[in-house]
Amino acid sequence: MSKHLDKLILHVDVDAFFASVEQLLIPALRNRPVIVGSGCIASCSYEARAFGLHAGMSLREARRFCPSAVVLDGQYPIYRCFAEHVWQVCRRYTRGLETYLDEACGDATGMEGIHGDPLTLGRKLQREVREQVGLPVSVGLASNRMMAKFASGWAKPGGVAWIRPGQEEGFLAPLPIEKLPGVGGKTAQRLRDLNVKTIGDLRPLPRDLLGCMFGRRGELLYERCRGGVEDGESGLALRAQRPSHSDDRAPRKPAAGDAGAPKTISRETTFHQPQCDPAKIRAMLAYLTERAMRTLRQKALLARTVRLSIRYDDRKEDSAERSLDHPTAADDEIFAAVSNLLDQLYRRRVALRHVGILLSRFSPAAAQAALFEPPQGTFRPGLYEAIDTIRDRWGHAAVVKGQSIDLLGELKQNDYGFVLRTPSLTR
Repeated sequence: MSKHLDKLILHVDVDAFFASVEQLLIPALRNRPVIVGSGCIASCSYEARAFGLHAGMSLREARRFCPSAVVLDGQYPIYRCFAEHVWQVCRRYTRGLETYLDEACGDATGMEGIHGDPLTLGRKLQREVREQVGLPVSVGLASNRMMAKFASGWAKPGGVAWIRPGQEEGFLAPLPIEKLPGVGGKTAQRLRDLNVKTIGDLRPLPRDLLGCMFGRRGELLYERCRGGVEDGESGLALRAQRPSHSDDRAPRKPAAGDAGAPKTISRETTFHQPQCDPAKIRAMLAYLTERAMRTLRQKALLARTVRLSIRYDDRKEDSAERSLDHPTAADDEIFAAVSNLLDQLYRRRVALRHVGILLSRFSPAAAQAALFEPPQGTFRPGLYEAIDTIRDRWGHAAVVKGQSIDLLGELKQNDYGFVLRTPSLTR
């Protein structure tokens, strides 16, 4: 093995995160099936998974499969504290770290000189997290983010895996095509119509054909099925930062072309009960929009494109996106686009189970001379700044505005905002 790797990316995933925290805090729950969630499973212990339980399963169904399971509502502020402690350990093994709710990705290139070869590095990190925080983690290492995430998933629970340079294609080949990032239900069906069932089956298809079928995403699939990623992804500079799920961090002002700026900001959640009331659906989308836009302003960015995704109660999914005439940091402008997309997408007489929005095509706020004077005159920066300041100090729930008001009385609140059925809001 070469003593120096050109690129080493590390992916850390906390095993059964919420359930593991509860088992750590309450010793009587150890080695018992534990479920965290309200309405559906947000997280469950591996003892529960042995009964066939999994995230997203309804609690009614879970109790049928495992009557002995202990069901807890969850304590998300406590989970955030544990996550930050884990990420503090991870930062000692990377040059920069991007964090999510229960997983993190970091650039560990060159850290082998300090911590040893990649497997030794991963085991040391894993051992230190266990000793200092008490939580089990799985660690994956590879030459890019996608493969590192595959490696940590393969290593679960509690393992360390390294996909060495040159092993990517062999690792990916037997996996179902749905496992490849960028392949959703519709894309998978189109590929299966071509008898493409595994990632390896996708490789013979020419780049031009995939491009014609799926546009830019098709070209990405061509690279990803070979274990690679586009230049913009593979060359992305990771940065040290507080967890992305914490919405109260200080603003960061990226310069034009800053590789540390995110490419997307998304917020999504599952309804407590399948929802068909248009007012309640719009209220939830308004709330998700507020959360995403608050993060956008904290990073001193503007967004030009928003994507809406919906999932019906029968598991069918749909999505669409819309680009604005000008980039914006105004909740109202983005929510207007989201509302139009909802009218376009939600045409079936089936309740919705899951909704989400994704912001993209960012530009730095400082680079827009007319940022605070859009043609419509609807962006009132002073108002948004005041609301953000109040929420930074007193919590997001200190101000409830717009159509989000319709969620009052429907959902519980804490300092972090409305308590949703699943914590995917924070991703």
